[in-house]
Amino acid sequence: MVTARLIKYVSALLISWVILSVNASASSQLTVNESFEREIINHYARLTIAPSSATYFDILNDNIAVQAPSSNGRVWYSTELVHTGYSPIPLELNIDRLNVDDLQIFLLDSSERIVKSYRYQAGKGDYSLRQPLPNIRLAFTLQPYQNARLLIAVKDEGLKYFPITLWKKDLLVQHDTNMLTLLGAVSGIMALIACYFLFSYLYQRIPTRFWLTMSSLVLIALLFITVGGVAIWPSLTNGSEHFYAVCFGILLLCIAKVTHHLFARIPFILRALNYFVPLVATLYCFTVNAYTTSITLLILTAGMGLYHVLLALVFKDKGSQAVSITYILAWLSFYAFYALVTQNLFNNLVYTVDVAIGMLFFLTLGFLCFGFAVITKEEVLNQRQLSTQAETISSLNHFYDLFRHSAEGHYTSTWDGKLISVNPAMCKVFGYDNEEEMLAEAENTKVFYASAEDRQILLGEISQQGHVTGKEIRGKRRDGSEFWFSLSCQIRENDEGSFLYGSIIDITEKKQSDLSLQYLATHDSLTGVFNRRQFELVFKEKVLEADDTPICLLFLDLDRFKVVNDTCGHKAGDVLIKDIARLIENTLLPEAQLARLGGDEFGVIYSNIDTDAVYLNAVKILNAVQAYRFMWDNRIFNLGVSIGMVVCDDADVSSGQYLSMADAACYFAKEQGRNQVHRYNKNDESMQRYQRELDWVSSINNALEEGRFELFYQSLRPLSKTADGHYYEVLLRLREKDGKLVEPANFLPTAERFEMNVSVDKWVVTNTFKWLSENPKHLAELKRCSINLNCHSLADRDFTLFILNAFETFNIPYNKICFEVIESVAIIKMEDTLAFMRTFNRLGCSFALDDFGSGFSSYSYLKSLPVSQVKIDGMFIKDMLNDSVDTAMVASINDVAKAMGMQTVGEFVENEGTMAQLGKMGVDFAQGFGVAKPAPLREFQPL
Repeated sequence: MVTARLIKYVSALLISWVILSVNASASSQLTVNESFEREIINHYARLTIAPSSATYFDILNDNIAVQAPSSNGRVWYSTELVHTGYSPIPLELNIDRLNVDDLQIFLLDSSERIVKSYRYQAGKGDYSLRQPLPNIRLAFTLQPYQNARLLIAVKDEGLKYFPITLWKKDLLVQHDTNMLTLLGAVSGIMALIACYFLFSYLYQRIPTRFWLTMSSLVLIALLFITVGGVAIWPSLTNGSEHFYAVCFGILLLCIAKVTHHLFARIPFILRALNYFVPLVATLYCFTVNAYTTSITLLILTAGMGLYHVLLALVFKDKGSQAVSITYILAWLSFYAFYALVTQNLFNNLVYTVDVAIGMLFFLTLGFLCFGFAVITKEEVLNQRQLSTQAETISSLNHFYDLFRHSAEGHYTSTWDGKLISVNPAMCKVFGYDNEEEMLAEAENTKVFYASAEDRQILLGEISQQGHVTGKEIRGKRRDGSEFWFSLSCQIRENDEGSFLYGSIIDITEKKQSDLSLQYLATHDSLTGVFNRRQFELVFKEKVLEADDTPICLLFLDLDRFKVVNDTCGHKAGDVLIKDIARLIENTLLPEAQLARLGGDEFGVIYSNIDTDAVYLNAVKILNAVQAYRFMWDNRIFNLGVSIGMVVCDDADVSSGQYLSMADAACYFAKEQGRNQVHRYNKNDESMQRYQRELDWVSSINNALEEGRFELFYQSLRPLSKTADGHYYEVLLRLREKDGKLVEPANFLPTAERFEMNVSVDKWVVTNTFKWLSENPKHLAELKRCSINLNCHSLADRDFTLFILNAFETFNIPYNKICFEVIESVAIIKMEDTLAFMRTFNRLGCSFALDDFGSGFSSYSYLKSLPVSQVKIDGMFIKDMLNDSVDTAMVASINDVAKAMGMQTVGEFVENEGTMAQLGKMGVDFAQGFGVAKPAPLREFQPL
């Protein structure tokens, strides 16, 4: 293992350093006289590392070669004692360490004869050790002017270098007494601390106090081992390193538990490391020799201490800095103790009373700081708990105040219904003056329900779900009157049984309001009959439930209602609609259902009635309306009604389709002269045409929503100059769901008829501008892009704002856009057309008059319109080579336009001959299949 090799390498360096430092400073001669008290033999000894087989004689005569440090050799200390006094001096050699594998002591006289010897081997059961502080001792007396030599041989796998002291005997006795007193005091303090935390743990059950108790007991055990306590069992003295390893491992685990409690924010992985490292290190110590074990424990202690300090700094309790400060102070005390221990191990520091006092002081201080940190942490937690309790009590008081003063009625009852508590609002809801009166009179909550079954249903729901929310129940007050209340209730369990906690709100007014809202949601507010939404729902249900008797549907559209509304105002119009609704309702068959579908539109549903009877009833309605006279401000108005009738006898047709059929039938009743009944016939060609138009309406709406319109373009060829850029007209196509491309002639008339052109024109402008902005190179080369606009768009004020916003949004130059307006449209919406043209002319846009020449008054209106281009109607262009009249018309239009400073465009150019003829006439541009066919704008190709 890499770790083992590293520790062995460090060990060798330490041994070499010890030998060099000792031999460098030692004089190998110790002088003794009457003033002698105590000296460290190591400072006066010559060290020799010899093989295990070497004898003291070999050491004295230097018969061996000095070896490098190894675990198999012996370390010999040789010191000469010189007595320079005048009286015998009783001395005693003292060695504190008992876990030495083999220790030999020789006292030689001046003739190098053995005067006294002693041998100690750990684990061999030596009961001669001094008690109660077991140490290795050798007592002798040095006579005046007598010289002697001490030879000490140490063989051990662990630390071979440790303090060896020579004492004056009476002083050593005094030292033992002082040490016993000191150890007794410290042990007593540690025992008291352990007992305090143990009993407090048993009382409070706070785990940290248990781990502090364990820590103090482990420290007492370590102290016991350090002072030689294992000598009570001499056979165990050679295993003290393993005892140390186990104790240190347990101690670090206990401290880890304390640390984790003090700093709760330490993450799991760092906590696991706090357990893993001591455990692995302890197990490792059982696989190596004693020396490596000692070094491992020293490194482990220093490293884990630093790790704990870092944890305390990083994950400190921000709410209490005192915990972190006290905790770090504890580790600083332990480090001071650690420094004295290392001085003893590697620098021959003797455990004198002063040193022992310092060591035990730092040890005790560190542990007391640990305990103080734990107590401080508990006080912080207690303060927080007390604060939380205070907040809880405050919240409870707050909730009690809410309970007392709440606008909602609150109550508590048993499962059987016995009332336990109520608030004033609860009393008010049920008509009681106060809580005491209600609790005394209302023996059970059953009396609060208008129907006893409601309470049983409520209990069943609570049993299944544990609670109910907003359940609306019909209740009964103290005076017997009934009302509606909303109940929210939940069940709670405790030692005394099941309890119901609930709140009650009087919703009588809300219930009445809901009924009114429900009525308004299904009825027309002006006439009181069904509204369109309810009419369609009822009709859909009847279609689904239809039996052998068919359902009949009428759509009614009043004739000349707009005259009354515009002439007399909306108030008169409302009165008229109410009168007509009552008139129709009084004329209907009993089984019919009337609804107002729009401003002047009504619908009637007939079920289980013969179709002929329905038709006759429709005629009766028509006659009644025709006979009705409306008077307002001394004016008399007569009305009519157009009625469409549909017999719903086809199971494959949906309710929505039937509604469209009825609408179509009503439309044709108006188209055929008004004031008549038109019965829908699917074989009617006109009806089919109208139905197709309705289908186109749906297709156009879907295309707008789904983006199935596509932009095409058709290029214009300049005839009077070379091409200096792109000239083209934007066209529109509709892509059906099956992929088929539809020409605008198929759907634009329907769009115009149903006033959908504004939406279509907005789509064209938006997507054209968007494409131009996404193709800046094309935009730079563009000279004129022509876009067609419809009369409905020109008359729409919002459309003008929309176009202005589109120019700004897509940053399109105004001078590159030309808006085309059909001549007939421009004439119909002259004022709107002029306003629109003037607005965008000022900004730089140009305008073209399309299909010029098709109207009766083309030339007269040409002066009024600020156009810069005239597009000659294609009906004059396509046959002009064969028809002199067409040629004359084209020439006339071109001459007039030129006279007014306008450019001209020839449409429907289908061949080169026509194009050449137009060029000779002076027409500026040609457009048609002979120039270029329409193509997708996204695939633009210049001419």
